[in-house]
Amino acid sequence: MRSSDLAPATRRERARARAVASFTLVAAALALPRAALAYCRTSVCPETQSTAAVCNPQQATDCGIPLAWPSPCVSYSLQEDASHQVTLAEAEAIFEQAFATWTAADCGGGTNPRMEVTYLGPISCDAHEYNQRKGNANIITFRDDGWPYGSGGSTLALTTVTYNLKNGEIYDADMEINSFDVTLSMGDDDVTFDLLSIATHEAGHFLGLSHSAEVGATMYADYRPESTMLRDLDDDDRVGICSVYPPGEPVEACDPTPRHGFSDLCAEDQPAPKAGGGCAAAPSPGGGGGLLAAAAASLGALARARRGRAARPGRERAR
Repeated sequence: MRSSDLAPATRRERARARAVASFTLVAAALALPRAALAYCRTSVCPETQSTAAVCNPQQATDCGIPLAWPSPCVSYSLQEDASHQVTLAEAEAIFEQAFATWTAADCGGGTNPRMEVTYLGPISCDAHEYNQRKGNANIITFRDDGWPYGSGGSTLALTTVTYNLKNGEIYDADMEINSFDVTLSMGDDDVTFDLLSIATHEAGHFLGLSHSAEVGATMYADYRPESTMLRDLDDDDRVGICSVYPPGEPVEACDPTPRHGFSDLCAEDQPAPKAGGGCAAAPSPGGGGGLLAAAAASLGALARARRGRAARPGRERAR
């Protein structure tokens, strides 16, 4: 299990970031184009059954099999209550734009990533869960009543991805937005914590990307309050998403149904599966632990990493 935070910067940190950004801009004007970029993909290490990352260029800590959805058709659903700060209609527009930013990325020669993301509408369930015997939904939900992943707005959002430990296939992804102690904003005026920036960053995690080392990238681990800079992809982000889902033939007869079927109900509210039905995760033949693990990616304040063995579905957090 790996956890990294993307948090608001302090006033001193923002001043320093502006100075760094100015220097970077000048340096970019003088430098030759880079042959290698610094995007990273979330990965699973089969030996330790832990979440890690595989980057370009490669880093010393890289390990494992990169995660990706096995089908070029995936879906998401918004929890119908939305937030006291954001209406359902506003959230629908924000997340449609966030996912479209990734699926419309320029892969060169007029091509885009071979991936379609479909909105299946509002649902009643507000739990992040993956059901091995019942219906599922890739849920996006706001947390108005409490935020268990850090206090004082240190974590802005969290995406939990459930995947296959053997091959890195993503089974499910759920996104939680901190609307409890974070003041969200929409539009270009009076920006506080820009929801579109947060949504676009988390959509990258939803699709299998990890944090980038590039300061200007949407997948960079830190967000600066009052900024909208994460709304648009950097070259680093574009190369990353195009490597995960390379351009190809148009997707035909797209079926975005979640694994084990779609349900707008949480598992506890769904009827029990018929005897002999369903599909469960099981230990590998060699006894090396469960077939499923979870990666959680979040946007927050401090970057930190924790690793642990995952013998059953878990989480990978990015703040």
